[in-house]
Amino acid sequence: MNPSSDNGHILIIEDDPYNGPFTQQLLQSAGFRADLVESAELGLEFLENNNEHGPDMILLDVNLPGMDGLETVGKLKAHPEYQYIPVIIFTVHNSLEYKILGLNSGGDDYLIKPYEPDELIARVNAMLRIRRLYSSLRHERQMNRRLTQTLDRSQQLANLLGRSPQMRSICDLLLDISTTNSHVLIQGESGTGKEVIAKAIHDESLRKNGPFVVINCAAYAETLLHSELFGHEKGAFTGAIRRKPGRFEQADGGTIFLDEIGEVSLPTQVILLRVIQEGRFERVGGEETLSSNARIIAATNRNLKRAMAEGIFREDLYWRLNVISINVPPLRDRKEDIPQLVANFIERYNVRLTKNIVSFSPEAMDLIFSHNWPGNVRELENVVERSMVLAKHEIIGPEHLPSELRAQEAYACFPDQGADLEFHEKEHIRSVLEQCDWNKYKAARMMGISRSTLYSKIRKHGLDRATGTAVVLPSVQDLRQP
Repeated sequence: MNPSSDNGHILIIEDDPYNGPFTQQLLQSAGFRADLVESAELGLEFLENNNEHGPDMILLDVNLPGMDGLETVGKLKAHPEYQYIPVIIFTVHNSLEYKILGLNSGGDDYLIKPYEPDELIARVNAMLRIRRLYSSLRHERQMNRRLTQTLDRSQQLANLLGRSPQMRSICDLLLDISTTNSHVLIQGESGTGKEVIAKAIHDESLRKNGPFVVINCAAYAETLLHSELFGHEKGAFTGAIRRKPGRFEQADGGTIFLDEIGEVSLPTQVILLRVIQEGRFERVGGEETLSSNARIIAATNRNLKRAMAEGIFREDLYWRLNVISINVPPLRDRKEDIPQLVANFIERYNVRLTKNIVSFSPEAMDLIFSHNWPGNVRELENVVERSMVLAKHEIIGPEHLPSELRAQEAYACFPDQGADLEFHEKEHIRSVLEQCDWNKYKAARMMGISRSTLYSKIRKHGLDRATGTAVVLPSVQDLRQP
């Protein structure tokens, strides 16, 4: 008999002193790994002890001491881990009624003793092919589920951070590093949303159930920063009336976000380097060496390479922090993110201000797109909040915007203003349509325009849900609907 090409691991549960060893030798000679136990109780114990590398199938005799085969197969098929292991039932009974009883109990196949060796090998191979097909399908379902979850998380991140190509790349990077503990350095202008990105990294990481601790390193004098980062003992300095744990202690098992890392002095940089390398530090005024398992995410708006060249930032600290590098572009370079960001801020401040604002009018959005946003996302949020406070209706108009946005000078940064505004109008309309699932009645209401005007703009910009180019024109009946 030729060795089988479908090798697998078989568990034989058989108390017959002749048939059990013979079946084991037959399977081993055919290239299978075969283990033999003499009772159902020993079989269940074998499965429990080999849970991670259990058998691919089971050959089970009906007439066993103690628990019989039919009761055993019922237990196997009711178990969440063992229910998918194929079971071939051995029996000396050849009646149709007994076969049906065995199959109804959970058996996957039925073999009469004494059996032909070739028939046993053929049936084992058939069961293993089914088992591998099922395993392949289950693996594919798991992969599809993970892919769906990843796409869902990617969409959620894009809704939070923006949908421009630059921010999509950052979203993809966040998901790529979600299973690592590597330190991250985020660089970008003030107000670009570095802390939001840091929080998103933490929320997507394996540390998401741990603390997320934030400290602005530029907000403290050097001596006070030591205390904030590493804590202090009672009496360490004037005013230290009790022991205080530092931010690294608080962040143990989670993430610490060191904002404005470029403002840290050289002596403090030395201590930070030790914490990064060894995870150890001492409180101010203390002798006990403490440890912290915190992931470090640092951020700065300074050019750290220039700072290294000037000797005010340590090169070794830079490379320790810069394991994963994220550069956040300014808002003026990714204005296609503005509609989504505006929608996020409207939703947030509707709750805080107890308002029911729907959107900005197209004219107000034109002014928003025309602005250069030197304060980036933080400035945009400020403008949205201010406008919502002043607005008395669901739609925010140009009159609610700050004077600097309404001034003609706001357009000076666009040499080709007309073409630029055309592009941003198209992106704004597309964004609103997507938010409304292409319900044109809702979209027109959100933008504060009539549906006939919306249809005109859809036709003008060649927008369509399916292709983004071809347009299905509305019927007269569509336009007459309320």
